[in-house]
Amino acid sequence: MVESSRQIARQAVPPVAAETPRLVLVRLSLQADDNECDRLRQFLSGPERERSQRRVVAVRRRAVVSRGRLRMLLGQVLGMPPAAVPLETNAHGKPFLAGPQDWGCQFNMSHTGDEGLIALATDQPVGVDLECRKPSHTADWARLMAGTIFGDAELSRWQAQPHGQQAMAVLDAWVAKEAIFKAIGTGIGDRLRQCELPVSMPRVIARDGEPSGDCQLASVALPVNLDGNETCFGVTLIDLESGCHAAVALPAKRASVVLTSFDRVLREGLSLA
Repeated sequence: MVESSRQIARQAVPPVAAETPRLVLVRLSLQADDNECDRLRQFLSGPERERSQRRVVAVRRRAVVSRGRLRMLLGQVLGMPPAAVPLETNAHGKPFLAGPQDWGCQFNMSHTGDEGLIALATDQPVGVDLECRKPSHTADWARLMAGTIFGDAELSRWQAQPHGQQAMAVLDAWVAKEAIFKAIGTGIGDRLRQCELPVSMPRVIARDGEPSGDCQLASVALPVNLDGNETCFGVTLIDLESGCHAAVALPAKRASVVLTSFDRVLREGLSLA
């Protein structure tokens, strides 16, 4: 079932959480051999298989692996087989857990190339974005992208930064804004420049299996959501120590963050309590 835009906005923008939500980040590889890819394909629903077939071969394979492993992960959390996980996709392409019951968690996923990152939060809408640095992320690329990402005040601050830091600053801003709009569940559209980030962004150092503790999130006020009301989300950059830029967003001022791996979850299970 596809939700309407108004339903999406009402569900995705609750008041800022009074308690500190638990946020689990799961890293995974999207590489798989033919046998594993065929096995994961069996977990997918008919619409998921049909969507994957529309893509070119390399992208199709990553789509199958990412959705199949997402289903495996959610099956661990919910205590059900991967194929039984009630995954649906809203009108803007964001997957969610369907059904009348409260599943106790929400999630979001991002991938770039063969790297994937899944964020799971306790009863909070969450958005995550991941981008790995590439040789094409040059100073010229940064100048072209800056005008599409930054509002006027942000652009002035960015232009004042040292030349060698500008490309990384663009990537940080991109993942932070993407994470916010993915948390809302409406897609970015043409609103990146309307979402103004704070001058200083927090950055969480996340290492596999090591709790990062309670982390401050930077408050970002959006002009309006789809219902015409002001919204506020918290966002932080995530330092993954791998040449990747990542960020997570949820409607909270703080979050308890832990990073783990997909393989570790399969071995040891996963609890969001």
